[in-house]
Amino acid sequence: MKHKNILLRLIALTMSVLLLGSIVWMGAGLERHTPTAIPETSPEEILPEAPLSDHETPPSDPSEEGQTEEEETPENEEKPEDEQKPEDPPQSEEPTPEQPDSSPTEQTNPAAPEDGDRPGGSGNGTDSGNGDTGENGGTDVPTEGGEDDTELRIVTDLSNCTITYDQLENDTLPFYAYIINGDKMTLKVKLQNSATPQNGRYLTGEGKNYTTKLQRGEVNRFTLYVKDGKATVHEVTYLVRYMAQKADADHPTIGDHPPVIHTNLEGVTELSNRNFTLTVQSKDYHGKSIVSSNMEVRMDGQRIPNPTGGPVYEYELYFPNPTVGDQTQHHITVTAWDNEGNSAYVAYDIIYRFVDTGDVIGTATIILDATTVGLDIMEEPFTYKVKQGEPASYAILAMLEEYGYEAEYAGTPDVGFYLRRISRGGMMDYYHIPDNLWSKIRADGLTLTDQYFNDSLGEFDFTQGSGWVYSIGGETYAGKGLSNYYLSGGDTLYLRFTLAYGKDVGGFVDEDGSSYGVLKSYCGKWLSGQYIPQHLWGDEVHTDAPTCTQDGQTYQICTVCGEKFVQETTPALGHSFEEIERIEPANGVDGKIVYRCKRCGEQKEEVIAWIETPGKDEEEIPAESPAG
Repeated sequence: MKHKNILLRLIALTMSVLLLGSIVWMGAGLERHTPTAIPETSPEEILPEAPLSDHETPPSDPSEEGQTEEEETPENEEKPEDEQKPEDPPQSEEPTPEQPDSSPTEQTNPAAPEDGDRPGGSGNGTDSGNGDTGENGGTDVPTEGGEDDTELRIVTDLSNCTITYDQLENDTLPFYAYIINGDKMTLKVKLQNSATPQNGRYLTGEGKNYTTKLQRGEVNRFTLYVKDGKATVHEVTYLVRYMAQKADADHPTIGDHPPVIHTNLEGVTELSNRNFTLTVQSKDYHGKSIVSSNMEVRMDGQRIPNPTGGPVYEYELYFPNPTVGDQTQHHITVTAWDNEGNSAYVAYDIIYRFVDTGDVIGTATIILDATTVGLDIMEEPFTYKVKQGEPASYAILAMLEEYGYEAEYAGTPDVGFYLRRISRGGMMDYYHIPDNLWSKIRADGLTLTDQYFNDSLGEFDFTQGSGWVYSIGGETYAGKGLSNYYLSGGDTLYLRFTLAYGKDVGGFVDEDGSSYGVLKSYCGKWLSGQYIPQHLWGDEVHTDAPTCTQDGQTYQICTVCGEKFVQETTPALGHSFEEIERIEPANGVDGKIVYRCKRCGEQKEEVIAWIETPGKDEEEIPAESPAG
């Protein structure tokens, strides 16, 4: 009986569990459903929706940008080719909004896309917009927000990015753009590049889809306006750089004429300078230097911004201390490109060996040069022990102190150092500015000063363009102050005096059309006690035939300053006279013979003297008879 009761209880408990499970299964108060799978989206189809944030002072009408609604011009893809600019515009020496660059010495567009960005990555517009440029352009449309999504939004696959020529057909970019939750509002899309009017051209789409041609080698600017009637309630801008594919590790050169890249890391495998200055100069196949906006330097994948100098640019490489051991390996790459589809890539693997701050990392040589005022190399080369983390200004001050000079400078050795003047008794007693240099200075139209001291040499002496400059290695001049430059072991620093803004010592390069004075170059350098001519002789050989009085010459002309390089001299021919007139002397008057040169027409006269004959000086005149 006892076992029977236990069995009945077990059966009842089982029935209760089954009944409860049946209730749950049948959905008593609950709903049974299969979860909806999240749609998969490839990385190239990320389509973020950009919430709008009103401008503080939104333009009420496109006319505020220089174009009224009535002046809108839909893009015409059938525009004659002769009205378009060349697909590959010539490279500009000065960066423009089409060539953004992070250099502090050049114009920079902070909203411009960084080199290396590709369509397909999430981008941010210059306002609150976001977008992604995918391969499918405007063919795919994202799903709008849920029922509770009432915020006004722009939906587009545009983004701040770089697109390469190989990614588009016929340079044509397809994209979509539209607004949601914006009843009675409209969207207008404007494109600005070198092929559009200055204020841009409004594009005509097919519904939400648009297509437009991009201009090669430029940043193409897309601005999306949300309109409530004619009033602009919001706008967002995307910058799309369209350029040739760049060289990389797998393709070190691209194009028929890749640039040539030179750096100071060639042949270097190890460094101990924590603050190393990398110098880079790139030239295109025309021999023209490439500007920094068309170059990129990366260390361990990170872009190195804000180069200084030019056309030899300086990039600051900072090597962090090793976390394990006393050395680390770093990968440094340099890429350069022109605007004709050519690019080049070089890479260096460098081992950094740790040296603690203040410890010696090597020795450098300091040379004091005042050839421009006839003092040549003023002292013996000075050897300096370079310390980790110590600016080059300390080496300069140590050299001057060693040789008994007093230094006058602005700033401090660590911050803002600028050497104004050096002084020592009688140091300028025997100065002499070379005649050929002084003639260049006067021809250049530089402002001359009356400033001169027997015991010192410094800025504004003799000319407005004088002062002390420095060069690492003697060929190029750094674009930053001595307190920002850190010497490495083996460096040679030349401290030189210039009278002409560096033109006379090779420290001024006029490749961008700007210049101090009239002359773009002095076609020579006054260095290390000598004059080094640097004329650029033209290919054409000129010949001046000899004349009667002047030698003949075969020569070339410098394309910069116009001076002649005489290759051969032919002696002057001399005159070839013939008699053209003769007047005999008579009655006590001298005669003359007139000669004229057969070649040049020059005339000369030869006097025929009157010769008196005795007894026949005068004719006898009969005496008159007296009257009467």
